[in-house]
Amino acid sequence: MIELKNISLEIYPPGKNILREISWHIGSDEKWVLFGRNGSGKTKLLEIVTGYNFPSSGEVLRFGKSALGHDIREIRKGIGYISTLLSNKFSPSETILDTVLSGLYASIGIYVTPGRKETVRAMELLDTAAMADRARDRFGILSDGEKQKVLMLRAFINEPDLLIFDEPATHLDLPAREDLLGAIGKLCSIKPVSMIYVTHHTEEIAPLFENIFILGEGRCLYRGPVREGLSEDIMAEVFGRDIMVMEFSGRFYTMVR
Repeated sequence: MIELKNISLEIYPPGKNILREISWHIGSDEKWVLFGRNGSGKTKLLEIVTGYNFPSSGEVLRFGKSALGHDIREIRKGIGYISTLLSNKFSPSETILDTVLSGLYASIGIYVTPGRKETVRAMELLDTAAMADRARDRFGILSDGEKQKVLMLRAFINEPDLLIFDEPATHLDLPAREDLLGAIGKLCSIKPVSMIYVTHHTEEIAPLFENIFILGEGRCLYRGPVREGLSEDIMAEVFGRDIMVMEFSGRFYTMVR
């Protein structure tokens, strides 16, 4: 799937590294959390994973292919990307159904007439998120949480091998966040897919995520099973504070002592 081999990313002035000697392997159907404080390097690491940035050193393999000798645009078709920022690019007057269908064409808006098969597929996906009866509603009237679910279905309609959720719960209240996490879980039952869920809030890490990659100042502090990664010692290193970690019903909650 995705393999980063000892990558570093240097920016101006020379010698300043945003990422330092990062190695990470994301296997088929693996569910990962990418965790770290603001400014830890998460965004730049995602840019490298998706092929919108390239490391200063090291090697990146996406689906067994390097960028050298392959069309990175074709490789990216295997990656679905969901971000709060993406929702601002869609017309408020576009229907929910058309927003989901636009994922088939990697476009903002619909410029061709989808066939019946494609429309049925989009409706089936909307049904998994309990939104099929709202297919003709306008995207602009949706809540932030509903928009994130629609964009998730848009990313999934092309059946990507990897889904990336870039801090999708930003601005969501508690019920909306839990609805989104539930919808993500339902997608896992439709088709095996690898996932990267980006956050700096431990309470967003649902049990469906098995592994966690923790960044701190551009370097890997931990990669492996979630429970071991969310130890109080590691959280203290991440946040630079004395952190208490509590586990309840398979979820993790943190507070400063």
